[in-house]
Amino acid sequence: MAELIAKRYGTALFELAVETNQVDLVEEQLKLITEIFLAEKDFMGVLNHPKVVVENKIAMVENTFNKKIIKEILGLLVIAIKKGRANDLLDIIEYCLDEIDSLKGNAKAYVSSAQELTNEQLESIKNKLEETTGKKIILITSVDETLIGGLMVRIGDRIIDNSIKGKIEAISKELYAIQLG
Repeated sequence: MAELIAKRYGTALFELAVETNQVDLVEEQLKLITEIFLAEKDFMGVLNHPKVVVENKIAMVENTFNKKIIKEILGLLVIAIKKGRANDLLDIIEYCLDEIDSLKGNAKAYVSSAQELTNEQLESIKNKLEETTGKKIILITSVDETLIGGLMVRIGDRIIDNSIKGKIEAISKELYAIQLG
């Protein structure tokens, strides 16, 4: 459900940014808002608190961002709060930023590995992904020791599982299917 909400609101903002030729400005301002939301945990706490009335939440957002962001983004924030979607704001912003990245020919690649990768390995992975996708890749890495070895890469809705854990699970499913047959 949250993904659907993020997609709906994020797409609306993205399309508005394209339509008004303000893609770079929207991108810059959404990154600023994200920084503020992540740095000020109390801010998001107030926006998500059930006992704080909606009018006070809206006033807080308007006082914080008025004259710092364009009215279209402020309007989206206000609408999301009015609809009880304050807890989805970061997902909405992320979705819109992903759409902007895609428009600019960029793609985020989430790379999980069993251990920390070297700069050379990261560069090699990035180059291979750029060659494969034809897009400029922005790597977001994490360590997941449960993978045992290998990598798991996610770009958009595509997942490349080249981990030992993934191979063990695939073999397990094959063996289970044989047993049932």
